[in-house]
Amino acid sequence: MNAMQFLEYLRILSCLILIEDPAPSPLRVVEHVPGLTFRHQNGSRGKHDLPEIMGGGLALIDVDGDGWLDLYFCKGNRIDDLNGDHNSPSQLFRNCCDGTYVDTTTTAGAPGPPYAMGTAVGDFDHDGRDDLFVTGWRGQRLYRNLGGGTFADVTDRAGLTSDLWSTSAAFADLDGDGDLDLMVVTYVDYDPKLAPYCAAPDGRRDFCGPEAFRAQPDRLYRNNGDATFTEISKSAGLDLPDGRGLGVLIADLVGDSKLDIFIANDGSACRLFENLGNLKFRDVAPRSGVAFDGQGEAIAAMGIALGDINGDALPDLVVTNFLGRSTVAFQALPSGGFSDRSAALGLAPTRPVLGFGVVLEDFDGDGRLDLLQANGHVLDRARLGVPYEMRPTLLLNHQGRLTESSLTNAISSLGRGLVVGDLDHDSRPDAILTSINASPTVLKNSSQGHYVTIRLKGIQSKPIGAKLTAEFQGHKTVRQLVAGGSYLSTSSDEISIGLGRANQIDRLTILWPSGQTEVWNDLKAGRIAISQGSGESIIPR
Repeated sequence: MNAMQFLEYLRILSCLILIEDPAPSPLRVVEHVPGLTFRHQNGSRGKHDLPEIMGGGLALIDVDGDGWLDLYFCKGNRIDDLNGDHNSPSQLFRNCCDGTYVDTTTTAGAPGPPYAMGTAVGDFDHDGRDDLFVTGWRGQRLYRNLGGGTFADVTDRAGLTSDLWSTSAAFADLDGDGDLDLMVVTYVDYDPKLAPYCAAPDGRRDFCGPEAFRAQPDRLYRNNGDATFTEISKSAGLDLPDGRGLGVLIADLVGDSKLDIFIANDGSACRLFENLGNLKFRDVAPRSGVAFDGQGEAIAAMGIALGDINGDALPDLVVTNFLGRSTVAFQALPSGGFSDRSAALGLAPTRPVLGFGVVLEDFDGDGRLDLLQANGHVLDRARLGVPYEMRPTLLLNHQGRLTESSLTNAISSLGRGLVVGDLDHDSRPDAILTSINASPTVLKNSSQGHYVTIRLKGIQSKPIGAKLTAEFQGHKTVRQLVAGGSYLSTSSDEISIGLGRANQIDRLTILWPSGQTEVWNDLKAGRIAISQGSGESIIPR
């Protein structure tokens, strides 16, 4: 976000190589979704306040327990009047199960902090209902799900009050005690009264980069098992300086079956915290090859995704990046660690955009993971020839290499949040993208491939880190249930496995976080719930 990066962008534009015509997209933009009336607001007062260019997360969450995904959208307000009478709450839309939605914001009781940023979803109190955590600039909120689509604000009682600028967050059982702990990453100490005047090359005011502000410390909260949390960042080894965190993902990243934490930092080294047990962690990003890109440069990291791109059964790590530098694909190595293989894996089409939310999902149903990315600049310089609003990017996976696909009717916007999930119960993964000061973009999956959509249920809590190996017609695909990912957003925790022309998974092997292995045979295409040690059942459509 500085002059050198701007010059690098201009250099790349001058030497871009023409690529082949993009392949047709399995996703189509739904022009109108009845009842979905949300429009993001950033509360701009015309002074280029940094929070107004960074927000716009969302969550897919089944708030009423009917098995259908409802939608929660984060909204900003005027940064100089957060306690004003005209503030707009973040909004909740209930899925009516027929392609329509209804706004239940006024009865839900989950307005979010005054300047909301992102979300995390998880059942923190073991009552069988998913609860909602909402991050924000100078505030965050924990909402306990009371059932029937209503929530109660339990932030203070739970010990989660904070005035930091929290961005992405994730629930996961990091110590194996059966309770979901909470990881919250934070960005910078932004005070609008003290912010410097930052300008574009023509002298006009513009947004400042993150390097103009002091980084804030990330926060890990241990679940005490009694609906309260204790902040343990320092004792856990996570309270490190100079982070500027925007994205977080929790999964088994070092291959020892414990849950590790990856943090995407904006303009400074990314961090991979290896889980040593007993809520102790150490940063192994430098030796694992994910602290910087392959040229040794810090990534302007925003969004994160994890999945096997090249088909070697190892989880690769994708991190979005600044304009002109391409999204980074860290390929997992058989010997451990990762290597920047962005070009080899086909990420070149992301160089002319600035990425935020990102997901790896099989959108065309061929058994391989594709990439979808939300894009939009953070510098207001369209008048200088620098693109501001951008179209989303879809890359389809062909034999382990990503290739550009067209997204019919997708428009340019300041894309930020991105989630994936089966919105209409047809077993195909759909997507929703949010943009600053715009309505969300709903992408309906119209692919012809068959899918098995699996919902995993652990014995005590959501089984983050569970690994699935699906075998069908000589093909094998490996997936892992992760927490967090993308940017400020929470996708569905269901796992959709594309089968191509096959109509069943011949053999599904599940390695649960507890170490228990279960094998299932002949799982027909459709929607399936599998509970650890208790068998499987079809989820009604």
